[in-house]
Amino acid sequence: MTRIGVLVPYRSDPEMVAFVREHLDLEADLVVCGSQDGMTDEELRALSEGVEPNSYAEILEDGSTVNLTHEVVLDGMQKQARRLLEDGCDAVMICCTLPWEELDAMEGVVTPYTILEDTAATIATEGGAVGVIQPVEAAMEEEVKHWLALGERRGLDIHARYAAPQVPGEDVVFTDDQFAEVARSLADQDVDVIVMDCMAYTEHHRAVVAGASGKPVLRAMQLTGMVTEHAYC
Repeated sequence: MTRIGVLVPYRSDPEMVAFVREHLDLEADLVVCGSQDGMTDEELRALSEGVEPNSYAEILEDGSTVNLTHEVVLDGMQKQARRLLEDGCDAVMICCTLPWEELDAMEGVVTPYTILEDTAATIATEGGAVGVIQPVEAAMEEEVKHWLALGERRGLDIHARYAAPQVPGEDVVFTDDQFAEVARSLADQDVDVIVMDCMAYTEHHRAVVAGASGKPVLRAMQLTGMVTEHAYC
């Protein structure tokens, strides 16, 4: 059977591994790990000193949350991706929708953000509009930048909204009614497609958003898994 590495941008734990196995519909032997696997809480605290809250949260053993820099997480992702490939994985799927240009350049590594961008732009076409649902309210200004850049390159209007799934370091989780409200607000902007811009959104979330909006909805985990399966399995 094909062996696929699945790499998350934080330290893995049994709950996260179970989530990936439940929601990634991929006919392969999955090897799930995290960018900071093997690091102690003390090492993570040291790396987090002076770092403001951002998209790269780590939950420590005592339940507290620290944040790391993009550069620290990227270094861990590159090392773990190389290790997975050297250990016999046919490919490595990045389980994060943030831009990772350095990982995208690695042979055998699949990055969701490029797949989501290209698919959304193809559906919307030039002059169209893309709705982007994002998971962390405090990080939206940073995380929407690559979508705005896509809009400039491809002649698209970008409309971003916040709807919270269960993500590391965040306590807020939206109800179905709240997801539906967000979906309707994007439909009111006459978007051509809605992108669920986080691997933590589930098929249930996608169904709620699609039903409330009447628009095509791209779920990151599902779409990236399909591309990975077609390419490597």
